[in-house]
Amino acid sequence: MDIHQLRSWIFELYEPLENERQYIVYDDERGNLLIDAPPFSERALRLVRGAGPASLLVATNAARAFDAAKYRQALGLQVAVHADDADGIPGGPDLVLGDDELVRPDARAVRVHANGEGATVLLLRKAGGVLVCGDLDLASDAARTLLPLSFSVVLSARRSPMWNAGKDNLLALQDELPKPPKQFGILLQAPWDRAYKGRLEDKLVPHDPIVPREVTAPREAAMGPETLVVATAARELVETPRRPVTAGRAPSVDAREGARGPAPAQEKGPAPAKERAETPASKRPKSFAEDWNARGSPRPPTTIANPETDIQPPPPVVTPRSIGDRYRRLSVEELAGVPYVDYIWGGVDLSPDGSEVAFSWNRSDTFEIYSAPLEGERIFQLTDAKERSVWPRWSPDARQLAFLRDRGGDERFDIWLVDRDGEHERNLTNEPGVMHRDIAWSPDGAKLAYTANSGGKAFAIHVIDVATGTKRALTDGSRDDMQPRWSPDGALLVFWSRRDEVPTNADLYVVASSGGEATRLETRAGSDGEAFDPQWSPDGTRISFTTDTRGRQEIAIASYAEREISRIEHMTESIHDEYGAVWRPDGRAVAYLHNEDAAVSLRRVFVVSHADHAVSDIPGMHSSPDIGPDSDTTAFLFSSPSRPWDVFMTRERATEASALTRSLPPTIDPATLVEPSHVRYPGAGGDDVPALLFLPYAEALRGEKIPPAIINIHGGPTAQHHREWNVATQVFVNAGFVVLEPNPRGSTGYGRTWREANRRDWGGKDLEDIARGAAWLGDQKLADPARIGVYGGSYGGYLTLMSLALRPDRFAAGVSVVGVVSWKTMAETTRGDLRDYLLREFGDPVKDAELYRERSPLTHASKIRAPLLILQGENDPRVPRSEAEQVVKVLRDGGKTHEYHVYPGEGHGFRVTENRIDSVRRALDWFDRHLRRA
Repeated sequence: MDIHQLRSWIFELYEPLENERQYIVYDDERGNLLIDAPPFSERALRLVRGAGPASLLVATNAARAFDAAKYRQALGLQVAVHADDADGIPGGPDLVLGDDELVRPDARAVRVHANGEGATVLLLRKAGGVLVCGDLDLASDAARTLLPLSFSVVLSARRSPMWNAGKDNLLALQDELPKPPKQFGILLQAPWDRAYKGRLEDKLVPHDPIVPREVTAPREAAMGPETLVVATAARELVETPRRPVTAGRAPSVDAREGARGPAPAQEKGPAPAKERAETPASKRPKSFAEDWNARGSPRPPTTIANPETDIQPPPPVVTPRSIGDRYRRLSVEELAGVPYVDYIWGGVDLSPDGSEVAFSWNRSDTFEIYSAPLEGERIFQLTDAKERSVWPRWSPDARQLAFLRDRGGDERFDIWLVDRDGEHERNLTNEPGVMHRDIAWSPDGAKLAYTANSGGKAFAIHVIDVATGTKRALTDGSRDDMQPRWSPDGALLVFWSRRDEVPTNADLYVVASSGGEATRLETRAGSDGEAFDPQWSPDGTRISFTTDTRGRQEIAIASYAEREISRIEHMTESIHDEYGAVWRPDGRAVAYLHNEDAAVSLRRVFVVSHADHAVSDIPGMHSSPDIGPDSDTTAFLFSSPSRPWDVFMTRERATEASALTRSLPPTIDPATLVEPSHVRYPGAGGDDVPALLFLPYAEALRGEKIPPAIINIHGGPTAQHHREWNVATQVFVNAGFVVLEPNPRGSTGYGRTWREANRRDWGGKDLEDIARGAAWLGDQKLADPARIGVYGGSYGGYLTLMSLALRPDRFAAGVSVVGVVSWKTMAETTRGDLRDYLLREFGDPVKDAELYRERSPLTHASKIRAPLLILQGENDPRVPRSEAEQVVKVLRDGGKTHEYHVYPGEGHGFRVTENRIDSVRRALDWFDRHLRRA
């Protein structure tokens, strides 16, 4: 649950009141409910009175009831305690509670007993259930009686709140983990006992700060009034709740006085029960237990974390704003030369002891392998091959790293080893014509599993002996197999593949690491959809994976035994895509990625209780999480529009994640870089198209009232523009161009229906979505409709060519980077796994020959009127150079305005810093020449 949502309803009294916490539950109509007031003092009185008029004090044990009579006299409230504690109150209580009583419509008192001692706890029906346990030791036998209750938060008098601590977590604490020789309460510290330390601290405090930070999104800071549970609404289903038994006859109070009656004068002494029964009507506020029909307050008057206007999604910024002297026109060399940590090929990997993280970084112009200790400022470069080295993975003994390296950007990665000092390298596979990927160490460190397209076949699962280099294929290569993961005992590998009769379906499989038949695991229950990204739990009894059978990508966990799955649980009930689960080593939770409005946050969900909270929700994109052996330390990659990809680390009690690498040089002020607004505009058929809108600062417009614009189209097509570092976009917007990054149909991140909406319709409605984005920019007066350009790479390059050819009235110039020109020749020349993707998502080149022809830019290239720049990598294994040269010939023969440049030693995209700078400079010059100067 969200800490700030609860903060809106429960006010905590902090130190210096005996270093303990007391709780007040607000109700503006009937008065506030106090639970375990602090030792009586003038300071305590002022704090309680400052929170609002109080009506009832519930003491959870006799010691807590010691000062109750003083509060009764000073505040004019009633006191409620269990019958076992009634003798501890001078003058007796006003209300005597039984073992299970309602003290107000949404507050339930429960008595627990054990070893002759007892305590009262209160269960509040707010935000999934809040358990106020007072001094109760939750690891005691007495606390077992709480297990049937439903709650997600535990509030204690002697320890910080435990968010997301449901009953299932308590069961795990009591039954599954070893107990220490001595009996310590769950709220105490026991650092000398490592096994017990985990059950005491429980790692369930996601945010220590109560006040929201600027980096916390407003939706996270305060969930909005529609998510808060008002007192009366919370118990509307309780038609006639039982009233607690009173010590004497409760005084009659005129209902019109409600909870706002004045406090009575202090009495000289308590009256006997019989005398109190005959006392005339008191002016005290009505007890919660006596006035079930009082109207609950709509919200607390002073403690909402954010005003309602901030809770709603802010409207998009549609006018350029000024940043004054902080704006600086940045050169292409400055921006395009900024390094970044690789986020495409393998991400980061924590060392087995959790002290060091390995990653690939292009700080030295090409991607090399680095490692960085989590403590300290040192970063070690382990390779220096001047070729792309990615996908680092620590061996189980942490003495060496396995990684992948290709040459000239051809993506034919070999597997290499390097020792942790970076002194010695070894090519483990030495198959220059084969692409190796998805590497994973065996638990004993003797072998590596990987996938490879050896012998011209599809990507099959292989295992290689690290010492001898002996290879063994575990699958036959008839279908592409992906992401092999070792079981904890090393006996099995789980992977995913598309072997179903319906080629768009994907399933999980297991195969023995020694070889044999692969067994399909039933994860779809007969439905169509995908199951991928499998991960074994640390004990090997469960498998987490991503599935989309319910209409969105989500995390599921399956119970596994003997090559069968017996139970599948979906971890969350979100409407947004979620993926990439990684297990905590203690097996109690998984971290996963939550994709919402083009921002990807890192979250954690507990597998038993499904309690869920953010690990890091800085606005931007998180990727590649990895969790240390303490089940706490988490390393990940993070990027935002104003920050290139860097390695970050956080711990449970950290107030914010810390960066281990800093790619943005200090010479660039992040304020000069533009953050986008997430917008939606009407696309094909009236469907809303999500997009990121970048507006240049007023200082960048060079006096233009309505600037030119560039539509930046992503590749894929099953990909997405995120709130991440995009160097071309930042170069364009810094130079004064409006930039729109649409996520047209076919994009990921917005559910399965949208992702599949362009299946067998490439260059159809998704092209119309792009064209309507250009029209929307003009309609909204955001850009000059006569000066809109289009830019894209790969599939984005394809849509760039199609846009210029079939929507010539919308676009005045274009830049295509490694774009597809002919689907027919693409199917004949591209890599096997990409050919299968083409067949699956677009159609068969023989059966659908006319579709292939009609949706190819080559067919319509003669219609292109706008100036076109084409950039191509010489060694591109996905969209071969021959693709670009086909359309270049048509442009040249037709006398069209165009330029064509090929980058030697580059593949599908440009990995060398010099080439990256040159390609962006050419694109900016092209748009300057044909949009601004024209």
